Amino acid sequence: MSTNTSSLYPNTIHFDQSYIDFRFNLSNFSVPLAILPWIYMIPSFIVICRIFNIYLKSSPRKPEYDVNRHVFLAISLSQFACFSSFFFDYFMTRLPATGIFTSFCASIAPNHWLKVVLFLALYTNYLSLAFPILMPLIRLVVVLFPKSHKKLNSKLIRIIVPLICIYPICFTFYLLPALGVCKSYEYPYPFGAIWIYYTNSAFGLRNSYFHLGSIFFWMSISIVINAILLFKVIKAKALIIGGQSYKAEFSITVTTLAIIVFYVLNAVFVLFYIFAYGTNSYTSYTIIFRPFGNDMQTCIVSWVFYVTHPVFKRATIYPASTMEVVSSVVN
Repeated sequence: MSTNTSSLYPNTIHFDQSYIDFRFNLSNFSVPLAILPWIYMIPSFIVICRIFNIYLKSSPRKPEYDVNRHVFLAISLSQFACFSSFFFDYFMTRLPATGIFTSFCASIAPNHWLKVVLFLALYTNYLSLAFPILMPLIRLVVVLFPKSHKKLNSKLIRIIVPLICIYPICFTFYLLPALGVCKSYEYPYPFGAIWIYYTNSAFGLRNSYFHLGSIFFWMSISIVINAILLFKVIKAKALIIGGQSYKAEFSITVTTLAIIVFYVLNAVFVLFYIFAYGTNSYTSYTIIFRPFGNDMQTCIVSWVFYVTHPVFKRATIYPASTMEVVSSVVN
């Protein structure tokens, strides 16, 4: 019975006796790799919550919190999406890689519950690619429409946020008939390290190519928008007098550039996975570093914004963003 059942799901560990007999070992090098992320992700999550708290406190009725709240909402949504992606990816890849679930997973049949974990990891990953576009887009609206940007950005957010939440479905629909399975990690992971994947997807579609296309799409849009913004800011830089305004704008610019860097890193990791995973090449080690590269987007972007933005340095919150100053100059 086990042999017949196992043959239905090739390249998985289900009903493979060697995996059923596997015992979890703390000496597995995947164990510290699974513990390490929480050391820096928990403080980063607190920072994200502090950024979001500024958005919640800011209001036209509270002049002491006169910040560009759309910018704070945009970066909050982006970073919450990144943290969610980390959280679900952790249960899809890093925790199973320790071997703690290997025996259990090998003793059960592929099922839709495993697919739910996979779907949530992929869904939030697509969100983490799309939401970063909000901040440069909001800044562009501020520059182009200085007198009506608040009203326009409010409408923009009401339209774009639901669309972004829906768009990952277009890249994960093929999972509907699929089943979640447990697969063994290949080189350089040791025996017993597994991850959650899928089988029997609609039309035999794979996520890798959808993911890669999505990365290049959002990265291209981000580069175009930021190129326009950079031109505008450089043109008006000499006329910006307010020190705090300039620091606020510098913070937002550096944060946006950091996001572009991580689009590139994401693309590189996907390409290595497509062409090198499972080989004995040194490039196959990127499968170990890939989650940490994604973690950098959650941590570095949050901390860069938090450390460089003047709103977090003093009790008094300074006026919105220099984009309002810039827009009045360049328009």
